[in-house]
Amino acid sequence: MGVEVAVGMAIVAIAMVIVLGSLAYLILAGYKIETSGLKINIPTEIKISGALLESNNQTLLVNITNVGTEDIYNIKEFDVIVNYNSTNGSQIVELFSYNSTWFPVEIFVGSYSSQYVPPNGILPGETLEIEINLPSPANRSYPIVIVVSPLKGEQAIYTY
Repeated sequence: MGVEVAVGMAIVAIAMVIVLGSLAYLILAGYKIETSGLKINIPTEIKISGALLESNNQTLLVNITNVGTEDIYNIKEFDVIVNYNSTNGSQIVELFSYNSTWFPVEIFVGSYSSQYVPPNGILPGETLEIEINLPSPANRSYPIVIVVSPLKGEQAIYTY
């Protein structure tokens, strides 16, 4: 009689595990279905569409275009890196910070342009011009590599 009770309890325990496991799966599956319609972690799609080194060799203007389908509002969190050779012969790789060594200047869409007004973002198809103040004058005989990396999404690389 003790063996039958033990076997019966084992069968009940296995059945409980199966039922509870199925219930847990249904709950989790329902949760996934519920959140599948939300926009989560949409990558930022940008492209550096141009750059210009001003005559002082220390002010670099860079045009960043939103080539994605979503508005970009987190431009303060962009990492801006410039790799260049200075006029004194040293190679410089510098990470620039928003509002201290780089800042937005102008926004373009088609033939229209206006001064950038924070905290506006970059709408799809718009181009944001930023100004970067280099710590040392750049040597124009060597390329300047510019990297803009948004918080989410692929980095944009441009060689001037």
